[in-house]
Amino acid sequence: MTVILIEARREMGTGIRVARNFDLPQIMEVERLAFGTQWDYFNFKASLDDVFLVAIDADSAHIVGFLIACCCKISKRGIISRVAVHPKHQGRGIATQLLEVAFGKLKEKDVDDVELDVDVVKAGAVRLYKRLGFQVVETFSPDFEEDDTFFIMRKKLDF
Repeated sequence: MTVILIEARREMGTGIRVARNFDLPQIMEVERLAFGTQWDYFNFKASLDDVFLVAIDADSAHIVGFLIACCCKISKRGIISRVAVHPKHQGRGIATQLLEVAFGKLKEKDVDDVELDVDVVKAGAVRLYKRLGFQVVETFSPDFEEDDTFFIMRKKLDF
């Protein structure tokens, strides 16, 4: 049985629910459109056991965004590994809605803080995360020969 975690808000037209196996083709399409490159089917399937949320457009019933997070029980930390919103639906607060629901789900799992990494050139994403209370705790470049540099950002879940 599908449980809607947040009903579609009238002004936004999206609802949030837990992802299911049958959602994976639409999720992979959002991933492809949002990032160009994508995880494969098996990465997404394995994530279904984690905090895996989808945003559903109320009019079309299509998936327009998703968020994947996992929990490290030892450190009591949640790690957001993927947030994506379909390009035609960006700028409508969908990522914010996904993140806020994820914070609640992670807190239910006894997580104290949440962490993510974001490419430093994604200024819009960095602004969003800062607005939601994330702070940059580290900057790293996985390969010094490449131009990729990321911020590691962390937020305390204090509610």
